[in-house]
Amino acid sequence: MTAPFKMESPIGARMVIGGREVDYYCGTSYFCLHGHPEVIEAACTATRQYGMGPGTLAHMQVYADLQDRLRQWFGTEEVVYMISGYTSPMVLLQGLREDFDVIFIDAATHYSTRDAIPTLGKPVHEFRHGDAGDLAEQLTRHVGAGLRPAVLTDGVFPSSGRLAPLNDFRQAMAPYDGALLCIDDSHGVGVLGESGRGSLQHAGLEGAGNFLAGTMSKAFGALGGVVPGDAALAEKITRNAMIMRGASPAPPGLAAAAAASLRILQTTDRRARLARNVSHMRNGLRGLGFEVADTPVPIVTIKGVTDLELLRDRLAERDIIVRVQQPGGYSDASDVPSMRLAVFSEHSPDQIDRLLRSMTELL
Repeated sequence: MTAPFKMESPIGARMVIGGREVDYYCGTSYFCLHGHPEVIEAACTATRQYGMGPGTLAHMQVYADLQDRLRQWFGTEEVVYMISGYTSPMVLLQGLREDFDVIFIDAATHYSTRDAIPTLGKPVHEFRHGDAGDLAEQLTRHVGAGLRPAVLTDGVFPSSGRLAPLNDFRQAMAPYDGALLCIDDSHGVGVLGESGRGSLQHAGLEGAGNFLAGTMSKAFGALGGVVPGDAALAEKITRNAMIMRGASPAPPGLAAAAAASLRILQTTDRRARLARNVSHMRNGLRGLGFEVADTPVPIVTIKGVTDLELLRDRLAERDIIVRVQQPGGYSDASDVPSMRLAVFSEHSPDQIDRLLRSMTELL
């Protein structure tokens, strides 16, 4: 089985590709909610009631229901919801544009944040990927008297699964009054933190001066961007973020799907199962001799030790689908080929063992 694959069922731990049932370790559906019957039914019911369009003047209850769920999930006064996760860093940064003067960005930060920067009209300085020491040097060099820095980074880097060292970044920012930490946490929300609020919660950094933008299209199995915060942040976004004036919200069916996915995560043990599976996968790969960090991130990357493309193809012959990322092929891609394994809550222990056993036999 070679790419491009023809998908013939919803994304899941076990799915149909090219007429064959396979074990699937790609993508971002960490809880397999994209194909959950309740999520699909919620989308269909709302679409039948409201149609595809979001409307302009008339209120739709489906958006209010989603807002209630989002506020509960993030524990914030407000959560701004928009058309896509890709736009959420732009919405956040445009909303905060009056609160910072100069930008510092991790060299591997996602395209969504980089596309937002030209809309801000602020000077920009890049620091080495994940390097708090280099960030400190850049801050010393470029933050003059009275200037307020904003540090931009992913919370979880999407290709490598690396966690940004947010506490180290915050320590480097400590000498600067009013410094803001703004993260694209599209791969952290839903997954990380005691209650799934993301990388800031995981790092113990929820609070003033620290902000996240996220998406409903990965862990939450739906569509739309989110920016949690207080009423003051929501007001700044309304005033300053042109996307909120010029772009339609997500269709009502997708808002309903997002609300359904939040309800499922709040009432099932999927998050606990994902944590167990991530630990199972990471421990198993370390047992095979791979250098794998001990984190709760469900993106597990191996590199530099074998012919990964050959291994991918031979795994596919056993109906196990994995992805190999080429150098430079994504915002944070390694400088050598890497195999990116996405762990889902719905992978069974036997599936993970089968992958590990197959890798042992094929290496």
